[in-house]
Amino acid sequence: MTMRWNKTLAVGAALVLSTACGGVDDQEAVESLPDFAGTSLELNAEAPAQDGAALIAQDLMETEAALDGEGAAMLEGARMQVKALNDALRQALVPVAELVKKSADAKPGDVLVYGPQDRANATFKLTVRKGVAQRYQWKLEARPLSSTDDTAYKLVAAGALKRDGEAHRGRGTLAISLDNLKAVAPSFAGQGRLMMSFAHNGQGSKSLAYRLANFTPNPAAHDAVTGAFVGHKLQPSGITRARVLGAYNLPQTATAAKEKVLTSVRHIPQLGGRADLRAWGGDIPANTFYVGSACWDAREQEVFRVLFQCTDGARLESCTEVAGSRVGTVQDCRGPELRGDVTPPVGTGDDATPEPGNPGAPDDVPTDVTAEF
Repeated sequence: MTMRWNKTLAVGAALVLSTACGGVDDQEAVESLPDFAGTSLELNAEAPAQDGAALIAQDLMETEAALDGEGAAMLEGARMQVKALNDALRQALVPVAELVKKSADAKPGDVLVYGPQDRANATFKLTVRKGVAQRYQWKLEARPLSSTDDTAYKLVAAGALKRDGEAHRGRGTLAISLDNLKAVAPSFAGQGRLMMSFAHNGQGSKSLAYRLANFTPNPAAHDAVTGAFVGHKLQPSGITRARVLGAYNLPQTATAAKEKVLTSVRHIPQLGGRADLRAWGGDIPANTFYVGSACWDAREQEVFRVLFQCTDGARLESCTEVAGSRVGTVQDCRGPELRGDVTPPVGTGDDATPEPGNPGAPDDVPTDVTAEF
């Protein structure tokens, strides 16, 4: 019988009952696929649309143009990177959701095949295999719309999930090749690869780790990123933490040249949030870096910000405050959890270690976009 994925990926998928197809239960297979709510990165659980953690169109060109130093600029700089990442997740998961609305063909070896199905830019096919210990593997392939050749399919996404109770929840991996999608659909703007690992704890919390390789959903609008992102969301509190890397112009630098910025962000619903960052390159002199902090209220209105210029090897207390960078005082932050000294993330953005307070680290992130079958 036909499966139906009848709610958007932004809020999870509800499935109608179906009979088993071949040696694999169709419903169980579909419920063992990842969804957008379980894999997307969030900075503010009360503002999913702003973070791109909702199935809405995002214009990254407008997002970057709006980053002008007004408001909570350190939050907006990190949010721009999160929106780009979530946009790529949509590119993979929306075709998956559409394909499983169709009946699956059963193949030998506990394999279900959904499609092929044409979309705007390519023909897609989804294959799901039941592995050992209720661990399901899947792969999404695409070929040019004009092609009828099965050898023209390229792997655009793949992953695995071992269920832990609720549908689409557990421990698993997901990897996306924007390069392969562009190879079969030249009008597609994205490039690079995104690999991730995720873990859900059964109470609605999630812990996420991503590795990006020359990744951008649109090089004309968003600089490519190579590095690691991590994040988690705690339930029922909705508290989030994330650490992201990107290139954008940091306020209080001399020109519009883009710096490399590594930012750690935390947000507490109904209270506000805080960002701590480390920046280098762009207008920042060689052997020098900036560190800074900012906090905002529940409406994301900035109440405190400061930047310091530091020399490699110098202690933070010996750094020099950047003229004109200070707004308010750290005591203006809306709670003791958001106050304290500047605590910039360390390194250059290639570390996938979870942020403090995570509900449990996911497994190692895949090193490439490959299918397990």
